[in-house]
Amino acid sequence: MMGEKLKTIRLNNNITRDQLRQASGVHVKTIGDLESGKNVTLSTLIAVLRGLRRLNLLDCLLEDEGISPILAYKMQGRAPKRATGRSSDAQNRRMRL
Repeated sequence: MMGEKLKTIRLNNNITRDQLRQASGVHVKTIGDLESGKNVTLSTLIAVLRGLRRLNLLDCLLEDEGISPILAYKMQGRAPKRATGRSSDAQNRRMRL
C-alpha cells in the first residue's frame, strides 16, 4: 500500500522514475521495487521521500506516544523500562483493529 501511495505521489507531481533517481540517488529498479511493494531499506525510503520532497510523511512516526492513564496508574508514575510480551485483553483487541 505504501508503494502504491508513493507511486501516486510521483505521478501526481509528473515526475518520471529517472527524474526521481536523479533527485534521490536511488536506482530506477529500486524505485520500481519500492512502488511494487518489495522490501527496501529505511534509508532507501527516506531517500525517495526526500527526492519527492515529502519527507514530512515520516513526521507521524516522531509524535510522542505517551503512556496510557491506566498503565501510568499501575506504574505509579514510573515509565516502563521494557515490554513484558504479555498484553491485556483490551490491548489485544486494539492490536487487531
